[in-house]
Amino acid sequence: MASLGTDTDAGPVYDRASRSERSAVGPGGLRPCNIVQGAAQEPVTLAESLMADAGWSASNFSEAGPNPPYLRIGGKLWVTLTEYEPCFSSYHRDRMLFRSKVSMTEHLGRYREIMVDPIAFEECYGPGEGTDATFPFGAWLEIREVGFKGLTLWGRRHGTVTLPLEPLAVASAVWLRGGGPPKASLT
Repeated sequence: MASLGTDTDAGPVYDRASRSERSAVGPGGLRPCNIVQGAAQEPVTLAESLMADAGWSASNFSEAGPNPPYLRIGGKLWVTLTEYEPCFSSYHRDRMLFRSKVSMTEHLGRYREIMVDPIAFEECYGPGEGTDATFPFGAWLEIREVGFKGLTLWGRRHGTVTLPLEPLAVASAVWLRGGGPPKASLT
């Protein structure tokens, strides 16, 4: 099994294990990670970061599908009713009639880089969409901005790239690393 994460942006670093191998290891083929004071010492999945930083439990995610855990992508409408921001939303209602929500800007602001596995695109858009022509998979990309059209990312070899919000729902296929604010602050 390939090791996840390198210090350079050279080539694929995601785990290409088959789905059956991943399910034998754990959800998404995850290995234990170390999270200290909201910053990842090793790469962590989006699901692991929400459990560690936002206090979510496994009950906030769905296990129905080939690559669990899953979450919902939603939005927060602020009191002024003019401000609306994208957020990660609990898959299940966990507060009576409502769901727990975590601001994407706030949560992703704790990490510097993101990497997406092709599985996330294939589950959202269909087979064959997880190719390098679609998105630079296996590369650590710096998080620049969060918006409703997606995440604006930057990579040394790829320049500015936009990641749609839908693939973030496959929380086991999105990896985060590097604590602290990115070079360009999230807005």
